[in-house]
Amino acid sequence: MRLFFLLLVLTISPFQVSSLAADFLVVENCTVIDVSDSGNGVRDILDAVVVIEGDRIVAVGPADQVEKPVGARILDAKGGFLIPGLIDCFAALNHQGQANAYLAMGVTSILGVESTRRGPLDRDSDPSPHIFLLGEVGYEAAPLVELLDKIELEKAKDADVLLAMYRIDPEQMPAVVKKAHQLGLPLIGELARTPYVDAAAMGVDAFVHTTRYSLGLAPDDLRRGVDQEPFSNDLNSPKWRYHQMLPELAADTKAVQEYGAKMAAGGAALIPTLSLGYLDRPGHANPWDEPVAAILDARDIHWPADPTTGEHAYDGDKAAAYRTIALAEISLDTNYFQAGCRYLAGSGADVWGTMPGISLHHELEGLVAVGHNPRQALAAATSNPAEVFGWSDIGSITAGKKADLVVLTADPRQDIQNLRSISHTVLAGVVLERADLLIPQPLANGQLLRREPMTIPPELFLEDGTPRPEYAHLASVSINEITYISDGLRVEGHIITPNTPGPHPCIIYNRGGNREFGANSPMRVARRLAKFASWGYVVVASQYRGNMGGEGQEEFGGADVHDVLNLIPLLESLSGEADADRIGMIGFSRGGLMTYLALTGTDRMKAAAVVAGVGDSRSGIDKRPDMETYVYAELIPDYWNVKEEALLARSPVAWPEKLCPTTPLLLLHGSADWRVDPAETMSMARALFELRRPFRFIMYEGADHGLSEYRAEAYGQIRSWLNRYVRDLEPLPDLEPHGD
Repeated sequence: MRLFFLLLVLTISPFQVSSLAADFLVVENCTVIDVSDSGNGVRDILDAVVVIEGDRIVAVGPADQVEKPVGARILDAKGGFLIPGLIDCFAALNHQGQANAYLAMGVTSILGVESTRRGPLDRDSDPSPHIFLLGEVGYEAAPLVELLDKIELEKAKDADVLLAMYRIDPEQMPAVVKKAHQLGLPLIGELARTPYVDAAAMGVDAFVHTTRYSLGLAPDDLRRGVDQEPFSNDLNSPKWRYHQMLPELAADTKAVQEYGAKMAAGGAALIPTLSLGYLDRPGHANPWDEPVAAILDARDIHWPADPTTGEHAYDGDKAAAYRTIALAEISLDTNYFQAGCRYLAGSGADVWGTMPGISLHHELEGLVAVGHNPRQALAAATSNPAEVFGWSDIGSITAGKKADLVVLTADPRQDIQNLRSISHTVLAGVVLERADLLIPQPLANGQLLRREPMTIPPELFLEDGTPRPEYAHLASVSINEITYISDGLRVEGHIITPNTPGPHPCIIYNRGGNREFGANSPMRVARRLAKFASWGYVVVASQYRGNMGGEGQEEFGGADVHDVLNLIPLLESLSGEADADRIGMIGFSRGGLMTYLALTGTDRMKAAAVVAGVGDSRSGIDKRPDMETYVYAELIPDYWNVKEEALLARSPVAWPEKLCPTTPLLLLHGSADWRVDPAETMSMARALFELRRPFRFIMYEGADHGLSEYRAEAYGQIRSWLNRYVRDLEPLPDLEPHGD
């Protein structure tokens, strides 16, 4: 008797579905591999047919038992093998190229991780693996009530799984587990204070990193040291002394297996991230030789392998230390697996040289090395994580599941390396051609590639660690250095955010100077930009292309203006932090020129403030010929041949009508400024007045270029201006003559 496929509870005959055949995809001529029971199932389906409607599987079975809808699209597997889409249980995804790399390697779902080393998680790539978001709790010690509040906050931020971290005390863990599970959040432990065996018994669902979940074998003093400095790179730190003990700990097979049995008895699965040590184990391949590596960039990888040699560029001591870890991990996990521990596959990408998509295959090779057969390793990246984390619609090829499939030309049951023989990836019912996925993808303007905390100069703090009174604002903000994309270039900058829940109105800050002079140093960021952020704004600032390690060459008001405008899509990407419908702009000196130029290309600024801004580059060189010799001639392309045109383009007093008419301008200048002639701002004010544009002009008597004599008052004016038009969105004033 032939099987008919079911959609919800309705049985549909082939006659009923023929008119809807375009909605159906049939994968045929394949062997469907069984990944059930942690890879111990053997109910493979030979000569199988899989029927997909939309994004769901509606029927699976032998070809002589499954009715194929007339006119359905056909994907002929040509005698190949069909597996569920792979799941990477610990991975970063920063941009479209990485999304394509995952998909090209058969990874259709990831547990997405953000960190200072891995970069921000990009949830806007298309196509993209399904992203389950990993939240966290317990990195900083806190009272239980704060930990529970943090769990609720992570849930509100759409976390799908929660990482319970080092500084959760044993007496706090039961309540943490209970709260997380009440909210539907599975828990992964990366612990130090709470013993792993105890955490497993308390209901933590999984543990990550072999070096972490082996801490229970270490002496208490080293465990406490890891708690204090879990990410230390000092080879003399407690963390590294523990790491160097790993071979000795692993040698006690009986103790390791007893420890593993206790973890297994509690039901917690293990995510070893063995791929983190792939480059440190003898005999590894060069990951850059993988075809998918052609669409990846070493600059996006933390500690990447050398593309030529495939090796880490470590010095002797460091190389030996990492090799010790990598080899000891294999020994430890061999014993844990023999003790009955269940495994999940997570690549840890993209730190320590791990690479999106590619490194999950290295992880599965590592699982085979510790004792899994290929089918069991495959289950660690499919059915096991689906069951442990409760992802009921992925992980197997079964009617009702999401249609995430990988078509292979070789049998992965015989050799785990055959998982690389991918001909097609099917993502939610959409067939993706591997050749298309391997086309290099340009990075989008405003794409945020790096975001990590900036070190604040210690002299701004008192001995007890609190900010000095004049820098009290530092306690209310978080300061990050960033790398973002502008015209395909990697440009450096900063993001400063209030420590209160967002979304917040925004400020784009445009720095003065050129090259290193006038760059946003840590001191300037802490003093000025952090001050602006403390007013309740997300502040973003560019160093401009070519500066402070960024790519390209600044042009002092040429194409580098795009580096300012491309901060707008960056702000749009900061969901929950930034309100990109409320953006203002501040420019100091040359940054004033950048502000004027930006306002000819966008109407998104609700208000702008220009302090001592360059308004007329033509007259400026008459008063300061050094600007022409050492700045314009060196930075403006082909300057001597295009001098007149280039200076006019950098003289907004000559074209004030090009400025956005709906952006009110605050113009501030000091009458004693020798760097930029105050007359330039006076001329701009006169031009705006004649155009009936909304503006306010203040000349500070006797003030220098930086308005140092009136800084507090000037900042007050800027704050009031931005609050009025950006924060509060006050309507523009009536500029026609009126009143008594």
